[in-house]
Amino acid sequence: MEQQQLVMLDQELSRLESEYRRRDSGNIPADRYSPFNETALLHSQSLERNLLALLKRHGFTDLREKKILDVGCGNGGNLLHFLGYGAQSTNLFGIDLMAHRIDQAQQQHPSVSWQVGSAHRLPYQDAAFDLVMSFVVFSSILSESLRRQIVSEMWRVLKPGGLILLYDFTYSNPRNPAVRGISHKQILTLFAQPEPKF
Repeated sequence: MEQQQLVMLDQELSRLESEYRRRDSGNIPADRYSPFNETALLHSQSLERNLLALLKRHGFTDLREKKILDVGCGNGGNLLHFLGYGAQSTNLFGIDLMAHRIDQAQQQHPSVSWQVGSAHRLPYQDAAFDLVMSFVVFSSILSESLRRQIVSEMWRVLKPGGLILLYDFTYSNPRNPAVRGISHKQILTLFAQPEPKF
């Protein structure tokens, strides 16, 4: 990678860290994602129904032996749902850029493998995971180059016949310039190497 690309990559990673710190600083109402917030609960239930239907459609109903990686796992909330679907905690792996989020995840469930790091250089072997997932990560990344690097890494660590699972915003938030929606067409283009499973 040439020097200019490395500088741009470092700038984007610094911007992401700064943005995530801003989001975590308490500017978001405490009940926004609470299950006691009816809107949040309905959204969460809808997401879970769609997730389970997708897993079923692709034959991922027995998760006991499946190794699962959550790229941009935050505090681990999405990954921990897979325990309820039958996955074993020792087969769950989460990586996030923000150390304090990984600390929270580690406190909640120490038997899951949590790692602080950047998804553009995943610290895992080739073809290590049956399922690689990413929830609301790509809309936060404004650099197309960084997006492509992360996608390349996700394909690298995925086993042949594995499943990549994405959930993200398709529309930009006019009140938050740090988020840029990613369309279905953009996802298909980004993940166009081997045949993506949607």
